[in-house]
Amino acid sequence: MKKLLLSASMLMLAGASAFAVTDGQTYESVDGINCENLWVFDRFHAEEAYMGNPIASTNARTATTDGSTIYVGLSGETASIEKFDLKTGAYLGSLALTKGGEAFKGTLAVNQVGFDEYGHFYAATYNANSNGVGQYEVYTVDLTTGAVTSVGDLFFDGGLGRIDYCDVIGDITGAEANATVMAVTCAGDNMNVFKWVRAKGSDEWMGGWTDQATFQAIKAGDTYPNNITGFSTGSVLKIVRDGSKSGNVNMFYIDGFTSAPALYGSDCAMIDNIGNADLKKTNKETGVTTGTVPEPALGTNGIAEGSVGKTNLMIYSEGQYDAPHKCQAIITTVDENMSFESMKPLWTVPADGLGQTKDGVRVHSLFCLPQKDGSALLLTFKCYNGMGVYKITKKGDDSVESNVVAAANITVNGDVIAVSEVAETIEVFNVAGQKVAEARNASEVAAPATGAYIVKAVVAGAQDVKKVIL
Repeated sequence: MKKLLLSASMLMLAGASAFAVTDGQTYESVDGINCENLWVFDRFHAEEAYMGNPIASTNARTATTDGSTIYVGLSGETASIEKFDLKTGAYLGSLALTKGGEAFKGTLAVNQVGFDEYGHFYAATYNANSNGVGQYEVYTVDLTTGAVTSVGDLFFDGGLGRIDYCDVIGDITGAEANATVMAVTCAGDNMNVFKWVRAKGSDEWMGGWTDQATFQAIKAGDTYPNNITGFSTGSVLKIVRDGSKSGNVNMFYIDGFTSAPALYGSDCAMIDNIGNADLKKTNKETGVTTGTVPEPALGTNGIAEGSVGKTNLMIYSEGQYDAPHKCQAIITTVDENMSFESMKPLWTVPADGLGQTKDGVRVHSLFCLPQKDGSALLLTFKCYNGMGVYKITKKGDDSVESNVVAAANITVNGDVIAVSEVAETIEVFNVAGQKVAEARNASEVAAPATGAYIVKAVVAGAQDVKKVIL
């Protein structure tokens, strides 16, 4: 019996670690910043294992993570969430989704998956929206039972344009904070941006633009390039997080099939775009290349902000599957304002790519997660080609565990973490290393719940780090 149990456990272990291969690449240190691949699960490095997994499907379009597990939405006759270990890549199984006790299904029923600021997992359905009638379907998902529950009515109110993907900020249930759902249309003839808001304690979703309008158009010319009339297929909108968890939106990125990443304000006016970076350009007549920052192909959509120690990062999708592109992500440093102009390239990962198999999807899921030791984990996921996780570290930069206390004092008052001086930034991390709260130019920040946290506060340029328990 003991031998049988041992054999079974060994088989389970073998299955769990079957995907634990690396890209085999060496990433040179740049300005004291280092990068290593923890694992990849893709067509180029683990094709047999990858093709044997349910996510090897054009219906597995987006991924998300809670800092320990990767969740991939898989649409089909029975929609499911496919789960992987963030740090090892081990496959953790499938969760079938149900609605009203029946299998949850439909055309791209879980096209978008994600978490709100309060840890609620959501899934959103593709909607053709050719006539502006009806509503956008967004659901919360119980990750224990697989049951999905509608968050309410998000009406189009005449706004036209197909929606592939969305982003959510705040508390999508409305229980603890306001919430905002935003999406950009995938039309070729308009640049509508949808915005729905839900007040704390309310069951009703309202339009989030002026006079409670549900949509507002980006002005012609307020794009990069500036000559497009629509963002087209697979366009992505990414809300900028400020750590307040208020559910309010100040800025957001749009990356479209016909456009490259651009930053917009709450009035839909463009603030910045990747065209302001020192992009690499090759003169077709002379063959001379100038610039330092790799220019993304227009057909791919994905962008993420992050940090390692005191250094800000911006990551964006390099290209799709079409040669010479290989479903890669470009990692850059940026200044304190996260400006495109300040971009300095670090690496393109994987250096040899994830794959070059046509998926027709365009979206590229990217997440950069701070860790309690001061490092960051980058998740890159590309439909029908694969995914991987990279660890980014910085030599000599302040580790959360070892940092020396600076001039400020960090205390706890109820559910509020207080700093004795006004801090440039206050960042709160859970024990898994995931950033759960942030404030700028403030002396306090609310913790999301009781528990143990690691707090980083920067006062007058000096950093104070302390573990606290609420």
